[in-house]
Amino acid sequence: MDTYDVVVVGGGIAGSVAARFSAAGGLSTLLIERRRTPRNKPCSGIQFPYFEKLLGEKAPPEVLCQNALFKVEMITPTGKVVNGRMRMLNFWRSTFDSWLNRVAAQAGAEFRDEHRLVDFHENGDYIAIQVEDGGGGKTARTRYLIGTDGMNSVVRRKLRPADFRSKGSGAAINYYFEGEARLDPNTLYMFYNRDFSPLMFAWVYLKDDWWVVGTGADTAPLEYAERFLSYVQDRYALRGEMVKREGFSSPMESSVYLGHGSVLLAGDAAGLVDLYRGLGMDNAALSARLAVKAILRSQRSDRSAVEIYERLMKGLVGKIRRNEKRQAARYSTNEELERSLSTPRLIRDGLLMLTAIQVNRLLPPERVITLPL
Repeated sequence: MDTYDVVVVGGGIAGSVAARFSAAGGLSTLLIERRRTPRNKPCSGIQFPYFEKLLGEKAPPEVLCQNALFKVEMITPTGKVVNGRMRMLNFWRSTFDSWLNRVAAQAGAEFRDEHRLVDFHENGDYIAIQVEDGGGGKTARTRYLIGTDGMNSVVRRKLRPADFRSKGSGAAINYYFEGEARLDPNTLYMFYNRDFSPLMFAWVYLKDDWWVVGTGADTAPLEYAERFLSYVQDRYALRGEMVKREGFSSPMESSVYLGHGSVLLAGDAAGLVDLYRGLGMDNAALSARLAVKAILRSQRSDRSAVEIYERLMKGLVGKIRRNEKRQAARYSTNEELERSLSTPRLIRDGLLMLTAIQVNRLLPPERVITLPL
């Protein structure tokens, strides 16, 4: 039976970052991913440059899309257009995550794709895990288990089955078009309108040669997606072939839960989704780093890893919970949504953003200010 200090479940951003820093911290580390890699991941694949600080690595050009995104256009419910400039990282998750898997392996982590966690249970000072691969079942032992296996987390489901519904209540949907449109290839278009999404903004932007048209809803997501697609086709003369459709939903309740004892959760598995900001990958990377930091500290103290982790995550979790309330109030009506995007508020928020960008250049990775504010 193989024995590890840390086993990380899930080869996405949180998993790769956790495995990389765990191995770099001198811990014997196994990272498992249930799918064959590179694997597709439904996700916008957009982040701010400070994301690289969280990863601990600058993304090489070959893992980014050919077209850069450095402009933002926000459209309010009444049709008011607000423009800004903001450099972003634009990437496909399949390529980006596979690169991060390699970074983790180069740091000393053992990476195994097509390995699915079946079960785990505590056995004295260790956690016994059962893993299934193409050749059958395997067993291993680990001192710590980090679940980074997304919104349908096997690890979280084992710890708290009551957190899961029988099926997802909504979905996020992306349509991909190869063709032409009266749209700028370097702009992220953000549409704030309850007719297109009752949860967050809807989006349009270019990834290499494909236009991405996407939205999300808690009920009837296909109706919202089709309505928004028709709007984009009419307003921006989007023409061409739909080459791909993708979507995802989560059966997990959105509450934050960081784990128990020697089992920690990070990223989407921990419920660290922030609809107010419309981003989650930075939360995933930051929580992964802090989970490993908690494990390293726990070995030098009499406190459990989760106890330390919860303290380290206090600021991030508080921000997510405050944003949940802000988002509910903001999206109560289109009128309230319009007020939240008024010129005075946008000027204030813009100045705060510019300040945060400058401050982030000086802050250590684990103290960065997640954007937008």
